[in-house]
Amino acid sequence: MAVKERDKFEEIKPDMTPMIDVTFLLLIFFIVTLKFKTLEGRLDSNLPKDMGTQTTETPPVEKVDIVIRVGNPGNKVPDIKTQTKSKPLGRLDHYRGRILKVSVGTTVFQVRTDVMNDDKLLADLSKLRNALKSFDKTETPVTLDAREGIIYEDIIGLLDVVIDMKFEKVSFSGSQEQG
Repeated sequence: MAVKERDKFEEIKPDMTPMIDVTFLLLIFFIVTLKFKTLEGRLDSNLPKDMGTQTTETPPVEKVDIVIRVGNPGNKVPDIKTQTKSKPLGRLDHYRGRILKVSVGTTVFQVRTDVMNDDKLLADLSKLRNALKSFDKTETPVTLDAREGIIYEDIIGLLDVVIDMKFEKVSFSGSQEQG
């Protein structure tokens, strides 16, 4: 008799329809209540102040453009300090006798970037320091404009002076202009 009772039980299959309905309701609830960050949809832009519905006069911003040109390209010579067995003359090349023409506004002076004579380089960079003394360090933007033929090594000394003088707004520009 016990065997017959076991056969009477039927297999129960759960109904999945209510579970699917609850899942869709939860999905719809989360989609409807989702809030995006306000910063994600915000685009900062510097629009001109003299156009639009409310025109206001803006005072002109004083800026410093440091234009760097090649006066004398100099000679490229290997650096003996960086010699190896495969490169007995040296791995790095430096310029000797290279002269830059640096102009800050109407002031034009020369900078010798000869790495063998650091005293002359410091004296030439002090001319740049004197030309930049009169400007406000926090508000005045400085642009280093490297013309054709200027290499990374040329910019570093000038950038060091600008950073050392605590200018906060420094940018770079460059063009292939010769003059």
